[in-house]
Amino acid sequence: MLDFMDYIQLAFSEATNWNRDNSYSALTATAQSLLDFPLPERLQVHLSSLSTPHFATTYTLGTVGLIDGSISYLFSTVPLNNTPSKSGLIPLRKLVPGYRQIEAPVAPVRDWGWDAILDSSSSSSDGNSDIQRKATLLYATLHLPAPTTLTALFLRRISPTTQLSLALCSTQGPPLIKSAPRAALLTQISHDTGKYCNEYLFSTDNALFGWRGLWNFGPDPLPAKDKGSAPPRLSLLSAGAEAYYSPVSSIVGLSTGLKFTTLPAATEPAPSSSSSSSSSSTSNHNGPISTFPYTLTLTLTPLTGSLSTTYSLRASPNLAFSSRFGFNVYSWESEMVAGCEFWRKSRRPASQPPPEPEDDGLEWARRKMGISRSISITPPSDTPPTVSTEQKKEEKEVEQGDSVVKIRVDQSWNVRILWEGRVKELLVTAGVSLGPGSFSALSSTPSSPSSSGGGSGGSTGGSSTTGQSAGGGSAPPSRSSYWRGVGVSILYSS
Repeated sequence: MLDFMDYIQLAFSEATNWNRDNSYSALTATAQSLLDFPLPERLQVHLSSLSTPHFATTYTLGTVGLIDGSISYLFSTVPLNNTPSKSGLIPLRKLVPGYRQIEAPVAPVRDWGWDAILDSSSSSSDGNSDIQRKATLLYATLHLPAPTTLTALFLRRISPTTQLSLALCSTQGPPLIKSAPRAALLTQISHDTGKYCNEYLFSTDNALFGWRGLWNFGPDPLPAKDKGSAPPRLSLLSAGAEAYYSPVSSIVGLSTGLKFTTLPAATEPAPSSSSSSSSSSTSNHNGPISTFPYTLTLTLTPLTGSLSTTYSLRASPNLAFSSRFGFNVYSWESEMVAGCEFWRKSRRPASQPPPEPEDDGLEWARRKMGISRSISITPPSDTPPTVSTEQKKEEKEVEQGDSVVKIRVDQSWNVRILWEGRVKELLVTAGVSLGPGSFSALSSTPSSPSSSGGGSGGSTGGSSTTGQSAGGGSAPPSRSSYWRGVGVSILYSS
């Protein structure tokens, strides 16, 4: 599940019309969401709030023997008025990464002046356009206790196709050594035209230079206002690459990849037309081209000889599968991982009344005047209530899934199980990791306390069982534990 600050950053990208999917870093995002999902390793509590449309805060408290936490602040020049911030109203599908249905790329509207790079002082009659020209996001997190770590992020839209990002990470040195804090700055400039996207990176850590690029095959994308004039695209084929080089440490990195994915128009039935010419052209195809959305990726790292392929599909609106096969041509080692996610919808009884609207503090006045709340919020009969398309979409997303279960298994029978859902007004994440790693470590030679600690060093749950079996030497295989990790995370936002 995404953190609240990551959710706000996603809302900022949507408010500024920045396509996060049109990037080489998101080439395998669908497979990673279904196969490489992280598990909570301890008990964590997150308290978040979007106090104003421009300001958000988050407080995190965790415990794994030692209590620690973090404090986060975020400021956005773009008002996030339409962003649900209460944990009971946030669509769960926006917080839980899963199968990503990619939309057709759209060309940005080039109505900004180059003076926006300096101070965005060009004149414009549209207030929203002026706000987007000055779109800036500031974000900082302080991790406690000592040694404290400070992470900060600066985002700035400097043109319709360009975005600047500065990420800082600073760690306090040891208390007994008087030295300056270790810090690293990552600068990234992204240029997205819809047809292609280039990203240029530089990190002060080892003076690392990097480049990422993605190219979309097919016709040039049209602006959003002109999309209705052209037939919808059914699929998208993309190719990309990345390269890194550090002159200080002589580090060289190179990878390339391909991705093919179906677009929403491929799984939707063709619209019927009233004209005879249109009806004759669409008479041969009245149904969807594909029965389900799917995504194929192929990535290659020539320097290390690694080859990886993934196949992900959404069998139904509430069920998705993914698989990955990796192979190394130098060592002949292979990897095979499979996973799935299942969304569950809680059904309300028919007799259960709809939830009451939020209290506005005037209920006492209505009771004195004998006016019920339902009458006071009912619109006049001559003006029927209207619901925006975004509100309907959010209500549909909320109804489609109140909880999700993710399962992942590899060729070594290491299993991860993750449950994420809504309990009252809380967002809860619970996960467990199982595998034969602890079994093989305990069933080998007689173990000592030090060796048993190394076998379960990464586990948070089940460590007490490991310590007991190590006290008297090797434990019988039938009594060995397969538990490798367990954790729970709770999020509440207002």
